[in-house]
Amino acid sequence: MSLRSKLSNRTAFIFATTLGFVLLGTYLLFQQYTRDMYYKKLLGRANTAAFFYLEKDELTSQKYREIEDKYRQMTNEAIRLYNADTYSLFVDDTLNFELPQLILRAIVHNGTYTFSLGKRQLAGIFYKDNEGDFIIVSSGINNTGNTSLAVLRWMLITFFVLGLALNYFMTGWLARQTFRPFSNAIRKVNSITADNLHTRLDLPPGKPDELGDLMVTFNYFLERLENGVQAQRSFLKNASHELRTPLAVIIGDIEVALKNPRENAEYVQLLESLKKDALHLKSIVEGLLMLSGLEIQKKQQMEPVRIDEVLWSVLEKMAIEYPAAHVQVDFDGMVQYEDLLTVKGNRELLFVVLSNLLDNAIKFSVPQPVDVKVEVVSQALAITITDTGPGITAQEKDLVFELFYRSKQTRHITGNGIGLYLTRQILDLHSISVQINNNQPSGTVIRLIFPAA
Repeated sequence: MSLRSKLSNRTAFIFATTLGFVLLGTYLLFQQYTRDMYYKKLLGRANTAAFFYLEKDELTSQKYREIEDKYRQMTNEAIRLYNADTYSLFVDDTLNFELPQLILRAIVHNGTYTFSLGKRQLAGIFYKDNEGDFIIVSSGINNTGNTSLAVLRWMLITFFVLGLALNYFMTGWLARQTFRPFSNAIRKVNSITADNLHTRLDLPPGKPDELGDLMVTFNYFLERLENGVQAQRSFLKNASHELRTPLAVIIGDIEVALKNPRENAEYVQLLESLKKDALHLKSIVEGLLMLSGLEIQKKQQMEPVRIDEVLWSVLEKMAIEYPAAHVQVDFDGMVQYEDLLTVKGNRELLFVVLSNLLDNAIKFSVPQPVDVKVEVVSQALAITITDTGPGITAQEKDLVFELFYRSKQTRHITGNGIGLYLTRQILDLHSISVQINNNQPSGTVIRLIFPAA
């Protein structure tokens, strides 16, 4: 069942319940009012009957009979008189029912008492006369009131059915008008595929409402999805290109080697070349795997880390990979700020960041030295790495962090264009800002500023 149908049915049910409660309450209140009014009428008749029957000794017998005949014609109701002492019937109405003494005692005790037997309503009064005490009971069937109630009942039922039908059709129309933008949005969403992710939902005219907020949110979702798909396509395209190059070189070297027999020195040279290309391929695959892990698991385990310990571990690694490199480290500015050396982060990822930055600085500077300075900038920990390489132009400062980007000035140096992109992802994960400046007369200055504790 559609949401529109559910809204129509539930609204109709609520309307029917509310309208039924109101109409039923109206009917019951009117029914009780009719009964009460008829009881008052019967009490009046009982008092009138007491005067006619019990005060007749003050009238002549002929005059009394005339009055009694007119009373019966006027009231058309049954009257009974009982002796209040013996409960014996003094005047009978010839109706086929008997009143129990319990009711007669109630009339004497209360003075007036109303009750019903089936459809007949009865009202009794206790009347004291100079000839004794009496109980007068007036009874009748409220045919006029019952007829009015029947007419009212059918009128209420008719209006209830008509009102329910009208409400159902009006609610259905209102639901169709209300959910028409949803239907249009659903049709447009169903038309969106991987080839037209640039499509956006048209916002409804008028003031912003919940539907407009939903469409804005969905458009924002489409924008993120489009960016993600484009990034994925770009990633696959660049990754396949980067992987194809070393594989093509490896296959070409092997094919050349298999064409003719060669000397051992040539095979050694070939194996060295294959090893170099294989290591390059391994570096690309490892970078891609780490990127995949960062994309899947954005929330890495964060814990207090001594950044100086991580830096010394990176320097030990660089000393093994680049024996001829010379790195100068300056911790002088941290003598009074040793507590800032403890940062919150992931040790392995911070190790990757410093490794990538120092690896680039050393490769672009050898045999010139690389300076690493750990200092405090605006009450925050900062690590500044200064090299003497070709530098980075102003136009390339943002491009160097893109995946697989290689500057024209550095393409002669081994690399795969993954390191700085991976570094930027890790820095963003740790909320570490990065600044790139030119070194004079040549080289690059990269400064990492850690978030204040």
